[in-house]
Amino acid sequence: MKKYLMDKRKAESQKNLNNYRKNIILKFRKSKIYSTIDEMKPNLNKYLLNLKINGDIKKYPEDFIVEEITEDGIVLEHGKDLKDAYFKDTPNWNGSFIHFTLEKINWNTMDAIRELAKRTGTKRKNFGFAGTKDKFALTTQRVGCFGIKPEKLEKIKDSIKDIKIRDIQKTNVKLRMGSLWGNRFTIRIRLKENTDNVNIEEINNILKNNRLNYVLNYYGMQRFGTYRPITHVVGKFIYNRDFESAFYTYCGAPINETGKTLEARKLVDEGDFKNALKIYPKSQYYERKMIRHYLKTNSFKESFKVLPPQLKSMFVNAYQSYLFNEMINKRYEYGFEAMEGDILIDGIPTGILIGSNSELSGGIQGEIEKEIIDKENLDLKAFKIEDFGNFPGARRKLITKVYDFNYYVDNKGIVLKFKMERGNYATVVLREFIGMELI
Repeated sequence: MKKYLMDKRKAESQKNLNNYRKNIILKFRKSKIYSTIDEMKPNLNKYLLNLKINGDIKKYPEDFIVEEITEDGIVLEHGKDLKDAYFKDTPNWNGSFIHFTLEKINWNTMDAIRELAKRTGTKRKNFGFAGTKDKFALTTQRVGCFGIKPEKLEKIKDSIKDIKIRDIQKTNVKLRMGSLWGNRFTIRIRLKENTDNVNIEEINNILKNNRLNYVLNYYGMQRFGTYRPITHVVGKFIYNRDFESAFYTYCGAPINETGKTLEARKLVDEGDFKNALKIYPKSQYYERKMIRHYLKTNSFKESFKVLPPQLKSMFVNAYQSYLFNEMINKRYEYGFEAMEGDILIDGIPTGILIGSNSELSGGIQGEIEKEIIDKENLDLKAFKIEDFGNFPGARRKLITKVYDFNYYVDNKGIVLKFKMERGNYATVVLREFIGMELI
């Protein structure tokens, strides 16, 4: 009896010790993740105009229209068939590739592609695109695929809610990421109903006197996550090979969530993956997939392997983008005229998108780049990340041109129209008119 009681007390003590250790680890992990999220808030801090017009964007998806412009300068106008004019079938088609125009409303590009793969009975990796587009918007873009018969696309082209397929073209050329000139934007800013003494003529005069030819070339909020800005934080953890924190940040760490998604993320934070999986909404497709794979492999790094290559790359790309935005903030103090030591593209000073092959500028810009690298304690060679890819870096203009800027004002608000080259963000233009907090 005495031995039984001693064994029981020993087991209880061990259990209490294990629970104590578990709680200490959990508390430390949550503190690290949430403090990093807090320290790495999106850093679009500077403005050229900052007009602060009291308006809203994206009340309806149709308020934000994004029409892709191909490398040949063709604008993929929404609601318009362009096959006969621009997208005729290639003679001597070898049966390899098909390109088509994808028009979508309130779908993100990855989910739309996944739905198309499902409807055509093929794999998502059989599809490619030149660039991702906004979700809560009306957008057009060219998509490429292989291993699919044109008849299958014809059959489903009008069968998916808020998705249309048009301009189906047989071609022998693969569509690659970045194979576009840019995008044309048509964006409505709706004046807030509670705005006191809204004076349409006054707004018209403000816009007339503030033509926008260039903007700060920030990476926009979409890069980091508009409603849940953690993509770059995940990327930093991946760069540091801290796959556990990366996993918890992506699948847990609730920020603006509500309902079942909020409950599920809280359970992930507590390490209760099985119960999180039970209540995670199906719309959180990739989180669910990662959790299932972790339960199967017991490896945080392995869990990322279930993600599409573009999404895996997006995390580290977002971290690089965050660091680039910080360069703009620091260069702002000196202005954006060319200075000694600058590396120019089209006569415009550039900063580095920090990566494995980065070479620093000279002069003040070089000092800014070195300061950021030192502050983050970066080893450039470490941007070659096993199972995620090589992130070589690049040079990017610190300011960028806005093409064909135009606008009109009506009793509903303001409509802005303009074009931007690929890799640039319309929201960076919008923030100059309505401020940061709305976008």
